[in-house]
Amino acid sequence: MATITERQPGVYFARVFLPPTAAGEKGRQVGKVFRGGKKAVRAEVAEWEASLRGTAPGTVGATVADLLELWQQAKAFDWQPTTVAAHRSRASLVAADLGMVRLVDLDPFRIDAWLAQMRRDGVGEGAIRSRVGSLRTALSWGISRRMLRFNPVAEAAPSLKTARRTSRPEPEQVVALLAAAAQEGPRAALGLRLAAVAGARSAEIVALRWDDLKDDRLTIGRQRHSQGRKAIVRNQTKTGGSRSVVLDPGTVEAIHAWHREADEIVGAPTEWMLSEPGASEPPSPRWLYEVFVRAGRSAGIETGRSGLVLHDLRHWAASTALRDGHDPVTVAARLGHSPETLLRVYAQEVEQGQEGVAASLAARLDG
Repeated sequence: MATITERQPGVYFARVFLPPTAAGEKGRQVGKVFRGGKKAVRAEVAEWEASLRGTAPGTVGATVADLLELWQQAKAFDWQPTTVAAHRSRASLVAADLGMVRLVDLDPFRIDAWLAQMRRDGVGEGAIRSRVGSLRTALSWGISRRMLRFNPVAEAAPSLKTARRTSRPEPEQVVALLAAAAQEGPRAALGLRLAAVAGARSAEIVALRWDDLKDDRLTIGRQRHSQGRKAIVRNQTKTGGSRSVVLDPGTVEAIHAWHREADEIVGAPTEWMLSEPGASEPPSPRWLYEVFVRAGRSAGIETGRSGLVLHDLRHWAASTALRDGHDPVTVAARLGHSPETLLRVYAQEVEQGQEGVAASLAARLDG
């Protein structure tokens, strides 16, 4: 923040230190003379400092705690309840360490010191990555609102970006998992089959209703989450809106078979496709995860932190389709991704699919 010194009545000298920037500019001190009443000069100095820092007027004195609170308020409507709770927890931990630091004083050196302190305090690397990730995201949001000029976390901790986990199960592993789930029953088998065939997220699968299936088209447009013990169903997917996917005859028949069995048990199945017969609420995504773990144990496939996770079935659906040469735009639409996201996450599969495209074109030309 600028320091203001009164040189003589009505004449003030303001001084601002500008820290090194992401573009490589060295730190420097800038001064300027202002004339007028004390209150008016303070307002002018605040605008001048904001223009120097490239920030919005009125945000020069904002702290990290202010930013975290504004960021959470702005994003709360877009986030799922579980995401809100996770960010709130991480933000409180970040604020405990850095909350009083002004954004204009937050630089890579201070971030380095914070990282070192967390390690001295015995905070695990996973927890550090989570806290740093939340702060990085909040600062990026702050840049878009002109609360600061650059993201000091991106410079101080580039290697702490959480690596995207994208395991690719082998086809025989997927077959074994589905077969093992079938031993538990048609409901369990259907849940895992939809993860592998439709590439749907677990929260989307458990929120499906019977009327989402029309002929061979399945509409995916909801998510089921938990708020305490209460089930919350939102009428949109993680990326917003809904999508329609075409199912193979085997999956369509699996849905009808489970519907018939549920009908025999209770007389009239509930509206939720994968709920237990007679249940009034959709099952939790946790149920589907536990089905996956039991299937892995039965099939002799390692699951969990050191093995496959349920979301890997979605990765398998995407990577298999791309390796087989299917159009990335179509695959992205099926998964509810943007094409840009799909190409970034599955770049290796897209490249492998190029070979199939080349062979297909050559076959047409060479007979």
